[in-house]
Amino acid sequence: MLIVGIVAGIVLLVALIVVWVVRRSDGRYRFRPSFEAACEVTVGGRTLVAYSGHRKVIRLADPVAREDTAVLTDSRTWIRALCEIHVDGRPLLASGGRDGVVRLWDLENRGELVASLRGHRGWVFALCTVRVSGRDLLASAGRDGAIRIWDPRDGRLVRTMVAGPRRRWTHALCQVRMGGRTVLASGHGNGTVILWYAESGQAPLELVAHNRIVWTLCEVSDGDRTLLATAGWDGNVRLWDLEERRETHVFTAGVGPVYALCQAEAGDRTLLVAGGDGPGTAVWDPFTGERAGDLGMDLAGFLSGHGWVRAACQVRQAQGPPLIITAGYDDGVRVWDVAKEIDVPPPGPRAP
Repeated sequence: MLIVGIVAGIVLLVALIVVWVVRRSDGRYRFRPSFEAACEVTVGGRTLVAYSGHRKVIRLADPVAREDTAVLTDSRTWIRALCEIHVDGRPLLASGGRDGVVRLWDLENRGELVASLRGHRGWVFALCTVRVSGRDLLASAGRDGAIRIWDPRDGRLVRTMVAGPRRRWTHALCQVRMGGRTVLASGHGNGTVILWYAESGQAPLELVAHNRIVWTLCEVSDGDRTLLATAGWDGNVRLWDLEERRETHVFTAGVGPVYALCQAEAGDRTLLVAGGDGPGTAVWDPFTGERAGDLGMDLAGFLSGHGWVRAACQVRQAQGPPLIITAGYDDGVRVWDVAKEIDVPPPGPRAP
């Protein structure tokens, strides 16, 4: 009994220490991700990465030189989503976060704030471009459950789509091809994924994808076949053939939730990067369902990068292979050449 009491006391002490370390006196968490959003941007012909998080600034970095090139300081809010959109050939950066405002930044003009799009009630969790009638529009979604389509040329709200109260918050957005058309996929708090026609607001397909929150979505295409990847709180990554309306593969990326997905091009192969609570960041062949390797793991299975990932994106260099950017609880982003990090064998036979 004495030993049991000692063990229980040690467990309680450790729990109290964890609570003290993680939570501040006002009840808020000390331990939170530094960066939760990252995307590829083009500035002056250079390919850069934009990344941000709770520190209320947006940083632009050269992924090859691995140094910051600019810092945008006018956001003044915790940022959860970033997305590049082109307006008449001019690149703009869209940001969204805690205050519910979608901001547009002119990266060619020293990062000037050119528009503030208001309409959401509460957090903006997701942004993406969507092609409608030959034009790129901006989709945003968040805590209020509504998906809003904006025209970035004049800031006009084009359409609002509401998934319904039972689906709760909208955490993820992704443009994907289905049936020869461009559709908008949205991931929700109840585990469903809805496919929308952005031009009409109609929803031709709903997937019961996960048993809890869908945190992230990603289109994966090798030119011949297009799949939709979904992942979330349950730790599973699922691949969907939208043409046939069926699931093709499911795999587990780690020991906890998956918060970030992105396509990775390595040699002649199209792969899928899945990051979350780790350990490491998993790399899969989405067409065969085979695990291709890990980013951030050494041969002994210990971390050599970072474990808790909240954002991932691919950056294409003018010269050299595409790079993968991951960000999360570290003080900076990580840059990966996937082909060098893992062994990339020739493509194998695909699943039917």
